[in-house]
Amino acid sequence: MIVSALLFLAGIALLWGGTETVLRRIPKLAAWLRVSPLVVTIMLVAVVTSLPEFCVSLFASFRGQPAAAVGNVVGSNFVTLTFVAGLCALWRPIVVGPTLRERESSWMILSAALLLVLGMDGTLSRTDGLLLLAAYLPYFRSTLDEARKQRSDSPAVAGPHPWLDIGLFLVGVGMVVLGSNWIVDHGSAMARQLGMNDLLIGVTFYAFGTSLPELAIALGAVFRRQADVTLGEIYASNIFTGLAVAGALCLIRPLPVEPLIVSRDLPLLVFAGVLLQLFVTSGGRFVRSEAAIMVAVFVLFLSAQFMGFSISLP
Repeated sequence: MIVSALLFLAGIALLWGGTETVLRRIPKLAAWLRVSPLVVTIMLVAVVTSLPEFCVSLFASFRGQPAAAVGNVVGSNFVTLTFVAGLCALWRPIVVGPTLRERESSWMILSAALLLVLGMDGTLSRTDGLLLLAAYLPYFRSTLDEARKQRSDSPAVAGPHPWLDIGLFLVGVGMVVLGSNWIVDHGSAMARQLGMNDLLIGVTFYAFGTSLPELAIALGAVFRRQADVTLGEIYASNIFTGLAVAGALCLIRPLPVEPLIVSRDLPLLVFAGVLLQLFVTSGGRFVRSEAAIMVAVFVLFLSAQFMGFSISLP
């Protein structure tokens, strides 16, 4: 048990360190690409911070833990949407820009609702995977169009190609993959010794561990008063994980969906998304009282996992 716990923590450290290595390169690459921080957050940071969810869920699926794979996707999105967003706003209220209120927030709710609808038959098939990936394309296209417009409005920056930064970026990705593998191997071994089933492992151990990069980036943006990066990273990561990551996983291997995920976890994820949307559109600020409610929703979700009760929303 002690060895498994130490190696599980080492996996999280590798995952966090790899993500940090990648993120330190992103500002330099962004300057070279001539785009805004929000576009970089959506197109690069969200993708990078979703790598742990993809790797952990993929390894769990290949090791015969499909419930943990789906649970990690849903649980990680829930952790970032409630706990991470709430913690950031508790530290400092967040002013929410119009792009986040009108585009990212709506797409985030759509990604959760689509997962719920497709999972109602008890399986996320390869066809469902194609539908999820197809749903992500319009969102990616709108962001890409915005990036092209910004590039046309920004002067070119002279200088060498950032090959060193690209190389370190790839090293960081490798650390993320290795750390994810360790989390799956030793986290599941430790959790099984505690008598936890695969679904509970996925929505707790894996979900919180793979949400650490989002937490680090979002809190760092709060300290620097970069509101767009804070909520932009949370929204974009949820959209990418719910559509692109889940879709890619289903294409590789169809995933069974536990009844509790459909009757409890996904409805709660949709509810949390709608609740956050109401908060950020009422006055354009996400304040501490609203953040406390989101953290309370996270506590309810976590209690439901360990107590085993179902919360089915109409």
